[in-house]
Amino acid sequence: METILLEKRAGVAFITLNRPHVRNAISLEMADELRQAVSECEEDDAVKVLVFTGMGDSFVSGGDLRQFMQARGREQAQPILDRVAGLLGAIDGCSKPTIAMINGHAIGGGCEFAVSCHFRFAAETAMLGFVQIGLSITTGWGGGSRLLDKLPESKALALLLTGKRISAREAERCGLVDAVYPPDRLREETERFAAEIAAQPLAGIRAYLQLLRWKRDGLSLDERIRSEVSQCAGLWGSDDHVRAVQRFLRKN
Repeated sequence: METILLEKRAGVAFITLNRPHVRNAISLEMADELRQAVSECEEDDAVKVLVFTGMGDSFVSGGDLRQFMQARGREQAQPILDRVAGLLGAIDGCSKPTIAMINGHAIGGGCEFAVSCHFRFAAETAMLGFVQIGLSITTGWGGGSRLLDKLPESKALALLLTGKRISAREAERCGLVDAVYPPDRLREETERFAAEIAAQPLAGIRAYLQLLRWKRDGLSLDERIRSEVSQCAGLWGSDDHVRAVQRFLRKN
């Protein structure tokens, strides 16, 4: 791969966007390589968590404007936007937890990328902003819709309608970011959290992500509970379950 780096270690896949000369702007080539990496990690049972970060001092600066601005009008823009939106949809719908390790600025499409992940940890020096409105467009990769799902409507709309850039601490206060750390501790703390998840059985991890998908699919609470009970019943009595219970009983 030419635009990203992929490292797998102890159940965690670290995917680094590697175009620091353009602040890790997402090109079509990068979108395709990221989609390939996500698919590879989904299929690899040794991987339990995916962590995305940027090379250098930026997370993601958005789309590669030099490439994307060659498009004019819906007919040319739609296929380009669909391609990146498809990538973020794959991250959002991943059957394994995804973490945005926001090491630097996440602006425009960079914020859309971050909100497609299940968790967001940021360096305290990072800035975030849905700046698209100031460019006479809107979010075009699904980020606005995801933001409206993740935050109270008024907070999400305020970010979208003003295009304001906010600090990592402000993002944490409004719920856009889960935790903020000094830059020199960001990777350590992100790895610690990822390792806690990676220590758990993959079947259980995937099962809990399935609960999230049922919720997003609009199933009623009663339907989701019935499905949850059925899913647990399918795992009950497996070799892994029996061994885990035996270990628990020996300790207690």
